[in-house]
Amino acid sequence: MHRYLRAIGFSKYKTTRDVQPLLGMVIQKPSGSEMVCEGDTVFGHVYRTFGDRLGICTYGEFEEDKTFREDYYFPYAESDTISTRANCMVERHADKNSYGGLCEEPSIGVSLIFYLTNSMEYVRRSAGGNEVEILGVALMGLSDSGKILLPLHKTEKERATSSMAVRNRGSLMEAARNGDEEAMENLTLEDMLLVSRIAGRISQKEDIYSLVDTCFMPFGLESDQYSVIGEILRIEELKNILTGEELYRMLIDCNDVKFGIIINKADLLGEPQVGRRFKGEIWLQGKAEFKEDGTAK
Repeated sequence: MHRYLRAIGFSKYKTTRDVQPLLGMVIQKPSGSEMVCEGDTVFGHVYRTFGDRLGICTYGEFEEDKTFREDYYFPYAESDTISTRANCMVERHADKNSYGGLCEEPSIGVSLIFYLTNSMEYVRRSAGGNEVEILGVALMGLSDSGKILLPLHKTEKERATSSMAVRNRGSLMEAARNGDEEAMENLTLEDMLLVSRIAGRISQKEDIYSLVDTCFMPFGLESDQYSVIGEILRIEELKNILTGEELYRMLIDCNDVKFGIIINKADLLGEPQVGRRFKGEIWLQGKAEFKEDGTAK
């Protein structure tokens, strides 16, 4: 039973027995499929959409009689916004034939690890040892719990200053990764000053969420799950066409990285509005945009 099925409108599917008829529908009446051949083995994804850019995808092998033998499944949702164009690498997971991506996004300050949803396209492009070039990644977070926070009051000048500070810090972090000692010293000094300022404001009993504007940090033991706080830039209301459950899809800005969030309305505390902030835990997915020929020059 996948924890994040409820994020796309399947909150009443609570056991494996409940999910089996749903997976049968995906396999018997798919919206599409993508297959890859390796020798005599044919494997791939079969998916069915249950709303606008969301659905369930199953992975497995196709037998000689063309029947599909399921190995695993996952809920997916897609974003229409490229979140990052930082260098990205892809690796196969150890326990199954699925793939994860890693991007070194300077403005976030941590390595972005995500579940690659178009992995069959990656497998096809990398066949024969080809080096695959990824031009960008559209990130989407599936959330089963979230709340809405009020915005921080900022003038246009303060917003511009904050955005510039994020970019400058990203440049320093990139330089520090390349061994620039001066950049390392500047980052250390910035962190010390930040700790000092925060300590002074906390002593005045100021609310923590008036200090933390945005946040993106690993959550739990799995590498592609994060705790996030970000400003809401866009909101869409949609429905799961099978269950009728209502969902929110939001575009949020976190440290100048824009990515999507999808959450069941029943799991969101508060009323989302543009300018307010979303706080919650997410499972991060990503759809890679590949160079047209699939091979880096």
